[in-house]
Amino acid sequence: MKRIIAIAFILFIACKQPDRIWDNPYDPRSDRSLWSPENLQARQRLNKLIELSWVRKGREFDGYRIDKSTNGVTWSDSIATIDDYITKWIDTLDLKVLVQNPSEYSYRLYAYADTNRSNEVIVKIRPALPGMPLPVEITNISYNHIPNIKMSINWTNSDEPDFKKYNLYTSLSDNGEKSLIKSINYINILSTEIDQFSVLVDKWYWIDVEDTTGQKTLGKSYFVPMDPKPIPSKLDSIKYAQKEFLFSWEESKETDLEGFVIEQIQLPDTATITLSDTLDPSKTSLNVEINEDVEHYYRLQTIDIWGHVSFSQVQSSSSYQRVVTLDYIREVGDDIKINSLGPLFKFSHLLSSVNAHFPVWIQNGDKVFALINDGTGLVVDEDGRNFRKINGAQPQDISFNKSGTMGVFTGVDHNIYITYLDKDAQPSKITDVSNNEWYSDPEFIGDGTRILYAQRKHKSNNNVGTKDLFTMDLDGKNVVQISDAPELEKFTMPRMSPNNDEILYVNENDGVYLLKYPNEKVGTIVLDVTDKVVPETSQFYRNIRWSPDGDKAILWEKDGSVYNLYLYESGQLRLLQIGGRYADWISNEEVMFRHEPSNAMLRKKISLLSGDDPSPLINDASHPSYGLPWMQLQPRQ
Repeated sequence: MKRIIAIAFILFIACKQPDRIWDNPYDPRSDRSLWSPENLQARQRLNKLIELSWVRKGREFDGYRIDKSTNGVTWSDSIATIDDYITKWIDTLDLKVLVQNPSEYSYRLYAYADTNRSNEVIVKIRPALPGMPLPVEITNISYNHIPNIKMSINWTNSDEPDFKKYNLYTSLSDNGEKSLIKSINYINILSTEIDQFSVLVDKWYWIDVEDTTGQKTLGKSYFVPMDPKPIPSKLDSIKYAQKEFLFSWEESKETDLEGFVIEQIQLPDTATITLSDTLDPSKTSLNVEINEDVEHYYRLQTIDIWGHVSFSQVQSSSSYQRVVTLDYIREVGDDIKINSLGPLFKFSHLLSSVNAHFPVWIQNGDKVFALINDGTGLVVDEDGRNFRKINGAQPQDISFNKSGTMGVFTGVDHNIYITYLDKDAQPSKITDVSNNEWYSDPEFIGDGTRILYAQRKHKSNNNVGTKDLFTMDLDGKNVVQISDAPELEKFTMPRMSPNNDEILYVNENDGVYLLKYPNEKVGTIVLDVTDKVVPETSQFYRNIRWSPDGDKAILWEKDGSVYNLYLYESGQLRLLQIGGRYADWISNEEVMFRHEPSNAMLRKKISLLSGDDPSPLINDASHPSYGLPWMQLQPRQ
């Protein structure tokens, strides 16, 4: 038995062969690692060449195949098939495709022998984009109308070797959407002219350099501001004589003037009724035949060559005005009536159940504003249209900016509010009372960007202190104290002159003072000869009103049960009318006021003495507004 086992072992040993190396690439059993390429590398040469290199291994085989992917997901198979002795290959990139879709490129390499494939090796590379062309800049843009309308654009030159073209753009804002104006295909052309453009609005212009790959480099924007509108020539006068209106206007200094047009309009929307022919720029007057007994509104259009139109002030061809009235002055308010005073143009409009107080004209007579019981006020056009109620805080007094588009007032909470008379929004509170330091008597000053007002200031928590005058911005910030009331004196009712250099105010229980603004901190008392005058604190209708020219002011006091109307002029007060209050200016030489003894609105020239009789505000006793207790004349155009 042992012999048999030994023989079998010898036979087993004799049959075993040494390990075989399977390195034949054509043998399906071959070890692929023995003939697979190694150390695959990729590097970019110049802008558009990718060079692949690798190390060859193993016995002979048919060659190599290279696959390519530009997104790492999908592959382009066998973009190259090369012999087995080659260990380098160059891929030429399409730079336009690269610029449009910059990404990481992948290359896959393997050897093949008949149907056999070696192991794959992969290398990735993110090709660098070709350099962007250097920008060029617009150096000048000019436009002219002589001999023809044209715009000239100049720019710096490009040295881009792969230059394709310049592209000119424009937009309505610095960061807005750009529109292509034109392209210039020659590198040495550094200017162009266009005849289709507009200078009626601000515009921005750019130029970019585009290379052959489609890359563009945009230069800095070049701003061309809107061509200034022509300065409107003032329509000096419209005079009626011999069945003609004689229009006269000032000579224009514009150098690009197309001409003038006389426009007949309707108010308040200024819609055009008729237009004259375009008049020669050298003309300064025009006679137009007109029927008798008409009332028209006109304005002068100043038109430049670019299409800009500027409008003069509106001039009325009639001397007649409208009047806004109340039948009663009472706690519950009253209806508003608007009537014309023209002999032929009979206009009347009733605003019923509005419970209005003290209606006045605003916006140069285009609109009426009135206080109401259950809100801030109401606004209505001069013809009664576009009635609008302003809800919100109830004013204790109110004043308006020069344009009449905003009002400022104190509410029952003693804070200051601003209301926008052309908007539907409620008034905005811009102060916040604390420690009972109440605000009062606000008004717009200067260009309407600041507010003058009075405020109580307590030196302790006992509600005892001074009242001083202050200014602030429309948002209640940047407060500046402009007076320095001594001890416990109280400065109230400040009124800035139209010239913005003098303030009339009241030293409570003492009299009227004049403060030189902004140099003085305490004013000088203003006397009626030797007598002090203390203006009445009037709720709803403001006391102390400057004349339009800023040389005079009108105010009233209450002496016992008697009201006295005073004129301030040249540093002095003078009694103008016994029994008068609620006064305002008709012109620099005449005032209107409510006369308490007669319960009517009267008028008086300021050149008259206190003993001279005033006149009815409306002389025509047949007019429906004659003798009413409240009446306000529409300002003349």
